[in-house]
Amino acid sequence: MIKITALYRWHEGATFDHDYYHGEHMRIARAALQPLGLVRLESDRVLYPAEPRPGQVVALTNAFFSDLKQAQAAARQTAEALTADVPNYTNIAPESYFAQLLSHELPSAR
Repeated sequence: MIKITALYRWHEGATFDHDYYHGEHMRIARAALQPLGLVRLESDRVLYPAEPRPGQVVALTNAFFSDLKQAQAAARQTAEALTADVPNYTNIAPESYFAQLLSHELPSAR
């Protein structure tokens, strides 16, 4: 399984509309990616005990695909539409990366 992660790091003067991001932007992402092999979509609102400091991640999304070719094709085909929506919820430039998920089974409890 391949995961595409997009994350947002706080900076001075940053704004982030979590309601829009976790609602409308995720609806747009799901609609765009699902026909291209999306298996699962998650979004996180990262919580801190105080206001975020510069460099801290405030939100992220994980989009899961069966294989790397599928994930790369989906990212290429949807990048323009998804990026065009970013100004609707933040002035933070997203960072993204691909990762291969590896499973590590837990030992049985006795």
